[in-house]
Amino acid sequence: MTRMLIHAGFHKTGTSTVQKMLDVNRETLAPLAQVYLHEQLAETCNAARTFSAKRRSVALKKFAAGMKTFFQSLPKDDPRDIVISAEDLSGLMPGRRNQSSYGAAPLLMKAMLLSLEEALPEPPELIFYYSLRDPHSWLTSCHAHHVRVVRMTQSKEDFFADHLEAADLQHAVDRVRVAVAPHRIETAWLHDTQNAPLGPLQPIADLLQWPREICEKIKPVAPVNVGLPKPLTSEILLLNQSDLDIKALNRAKMEARKKWRRQKDEISET
Repeated sequence: MTRMLIHAGFHKTGTSTVQKMLDVNRETLAPLAQVYLHEQLAETCNAARTFSAKRRSVALKKFAAGMKTFFQSLPKDDPRDIVISAEDLSGLMPGRRNQSSYGAAPLLMKAMLLSLEEALPEPPELIFYYSLRDPHSWLTSCHAHHVRVVRMTQSKEDFFADHLEAADLQHAVDRVRVAVAPHRIETAWLHDTQNAPLGPLQPIADLLQWPREICEKIKPVAPVNVGLPKPLTSEILLLNQSDLDIKALNRAKMEARKKWRRQKDEISET
């Protein structure tokens, strides 16, 4: 029976690296799996983000409709497993647009499940897989990410205090587990995959029992979307807290990152 593994998060748990590995190794994995990433689910992911921000039924309906259309588009006679990886399916990263937790994730996963059952008379075996990260490391990474990509002005300490609930990723998974019961839910901690042959992709390979000969052909990739170093994050935070207009701020942030890269290159050459 075809299996469908849904990797719907969480943000800052190695998901970008997983997706890069899946994308780079599509040809190698082709005998085993159909791979679908954010690019194939962009509008649906946007609906999930909108719903998590506003909790309006129209956004949830748009999400459900998008998932149903996606499921209906899957090849009917393809026996390969289906791998879906897109963290935005669980909504916005906490800290963005006043999101304090992954509270929307159970509702989104339940809507996805209902859409699957409507779209496919004989749904595949489902595995909901979540990658996790320890609270301190995860909050640090989220804060640095927000400082880099938006005008986050909160200090790291204030951000931690406001998002302690969100940092309990296991609790978020437990809520999803209730929403999608009796389907299977699996998790893996990012720190447990650091020395694995396939890094953060290893749990997916294990869950789907990929043969050793295939795994040995999978090309590694450098970690993707890695957080900025602490000194640079602090420098950009000060820029965010300044009175610069948005265009000047973006230029200053870009220049700060370029300067840091130049310094890093100079050190590596010595």
